[in-house]
Amino acid sequence: MRTRSARAVTADARGPVPRPGPAHRHRLLRLLALPVLSLLFLAGMLPAPAPAAAASRYGDARLDQWSWLTTHNSYAYIGALPPRNQSRSVVEQLDDGVRGLMFDTYDKVQGHPAPVRGVMLCHSAIACYSPFKTEFARVVDFLKKNPQEVVTIFLENYASQETLTKAIAQVLEEKNATDLLFQPSEQGFNIDKSNWPRVRNMVARNERLVIFQDKWDFDVPVMSTKDAGVEYGRLMYTWKRTVETTYDYDGNRPSGCVSRNGNSLDLAKMPGTNLTPLFTINQFDSSVLNPESKSHGDNGQSLKNRVEKDCRNVAKREPNYVAVNFHQHSDTPGVTPLSVVDDLNRNAVIIDPHQALWTVSPSKQYVSTIATNRCMVRGDEFEDGQGGLVTQRNCANPAPSSHQWTATPPTGHDGKGFHWIKAGNGSCLTVPYNNGTPPGNDTQLFWWPCETRWFSGSQLWNVIPAKQQGGPAAFYFVNQWTGKCLTLDIPTSAAKAGKVTQAACPKL
Repeated sequence: MRTRSARAVTADARGPVPRPGPAHRHRLLRLLALPVLSLLFLAGMLPAPAPAAAASRYGDARLDQWSWLTTHNSYAYIGALPPRNQSRSVVEQLDDGVRGLMFDTYDKVQGHPAPVRGVMLCHSAIACYSPFKTEFARVVDFLKKNPQEVVTIFLENYASQETLTKAIAQVLEEKNATDLLFQPSEQGFNIDKSNWPRVRNMVARNERLVIFQDKWDFDVPVMSTKDAGVEYGRLMYTWKRTVETTYDYDGNRPSGCVSRNGNSLDLAKMPGTNLTPLFTINQFDSSVLNPESKSHGDNGQSLKNRVEKDCRNVAKREPNYVAVNFHQHSDTPGVTPLSVVDDLNRNAVIIDPHQALWTVSPSKQYVSTIATNRCMVRGDEFEDGQGGLVTQRNCANPAPSSHQWTATPPTGHDGKGFHWIKAGNGSCLTVPYNNGTPPGNDTQLFWWPCETRWFSGSQLWNVIPAKQQGGPAAFYFVNQWTGKCLTLDIPTSAAKAGKVTQAACPKL
């Protein structure tokens, strides 16, 4: 059997790069509770990231060390019976940042007066939505237009091997994209022996379409319909490569971390292999008749808590796929399925300088990574003597009190893992109240008396460590209320006293 011979395959010669696991994350949380000076002393002892890792936004992460937002029944976005699981098309989902799709495939006879047998996307054998080839072609189009992206498709498959593989091959051929499909064993590289490749190497080889199927207990080859013996790639058997949680919660909020089948969620390697299983958290309830009404509560703080508290302790790792209904819904300001996934990836990627990325100096100055020698400063008081604007100025040595900031847990109430960013005078970094409506991008921030009587999201910040290429340890500061990042305003960075604002956090 011939495989694609023109493709250059780069095996991963270096050993595995461990993704931060529970112990690492708990250590980081403890460090964040220490004084900033102590944190920086410890961070300074960590090795600098390898320069080669900046070649891709994925850094050195293997496929099993990255996370993707995934949609359940991704094709079910039109109609009312049976209930929809999404409200945005597959194309819109991909544009929104979804990178994992769940398709149910069936052989069906469609068309009049000359019926044609083909693969359809259906909830069941009698509730079909659209031809598989139509939606699959849209995925291929997206990948061709976005050469750095990787998409995974999970097939709950009821179609025959012949019709399914033929449909996939025909679309790849029609789109001139026969090199897209991932090949688990090729030219001496075998994932069962070598583990998953680094994502950046998959991108370099253009093997950016990963497909799993649950019907046959082997990896199914997708063969050319034009050239006998030419194989484009394989549909990997789901249960030899992945583990996942259950998805039926009897109408309750998804909780705990129980395996869907006999595969333990904390498997370090699949039996008889060196392969780390990919891990899916199913954050949806298949037992409800109105998935949309339930999705708001499932997709907010409940999801974040389940990832960080339930499944991290059980699986001893982070999820690779976070699967949800109606991915754009949430009941928690600043927390969405996409933001949860982005937070997971910020600890796995090496970041270039960015206006939302800051370092903290030994003198407690918050130093921008994007502008030279610019620090966050407590500006002059408002006329009424209460609070003032947060500005940016040239960093100072020695640092006056107005230049100093410290991340500290709030007092008087449970911060739920968020921090105050306290100025040298004891006030707190604050997003303006704006009559109770979360303000948008480029809103200049205040320093304001810290609210000790109740939980005030406008003063609470998620402190997210990041690996900065070629520089010291760095951090994102994400506001709990708005979900936006502490940002240095570039247009005013040359002014004596520029602005410090909030803006959309960078997409990874």
